[in-house]
Amino acid sequence: MPISYDVHGDGHFISAVASAPLTIEEFVEYEVAHAMDERITPPVSELFKIQQGAFSQITMDDMLKLLERRKTGESPPTPHRCAIVVALGDAHAWELAKFYEGMAKLHYPESVIVFGDEHTARIYLGVGAAGPAKA
Repeated sequence: MPISYDVHGDGHFISAVASAPLTIEEFVEYEVAHAMDERITPPVSELFKIQQGAFSQITMDDMLKLLERRKTGESPPTPHRCAIVVALGDAHAWELAKFYEGMAKLHYPESVIVFGDEHTARIYLGVGAAGPAKA
């Protein structure tokens, strides 16, 4: 799968990386996979890194369809904070991520913010290099 993720901090932190050009179906697959992952427990913080070109096959219409599909899901999305980190210079991914950020603020119980660097995103989430410290 072009998106890999790990769960840290007793299930409260997701670290994901989109590393290869992916389709909207693969992005949906990721959303479903981590929504159903029994290791994840609220409250959840997610660091989602988009490497250069990973969203090159996804359009704004695809992203809109994804957001519409989320509305019809059988279970409501888990409230969480998400920091999306877009590769430097990837204007297409930046536009898609900013669109997602705006729509999430309107329709979902989550906070999504797009960042240009991982360090600042980790500060926002309150996590260190591998995730949050255990309580």
